[in-house]
Amino acid sequence: MANPSPQTIARKTMTALMREARLAGWARVKGEIKPDGSVTVDAGMNSTDYADDFLNSDLRMGK
Repeated sequence: MANPSPQTIARKTMTALMREARLAGWARVKGEIKPDGSVTVDAGMNSTDYADDFLNSDLRMGK
């Protein structure tokens, strides 16, 4: 059998990670598989569905 591609390995790794995170009760798991096969994961026990602490007036540029 041929060696699996980096993308295939990354996809299987991400699938296993997401499955285990759901079983563990994590509130959020998001993954990104890049073309070179690298994986970026954003996971946590709390959701990010809360309001920002910044107001539009705090985000002005300049003086």
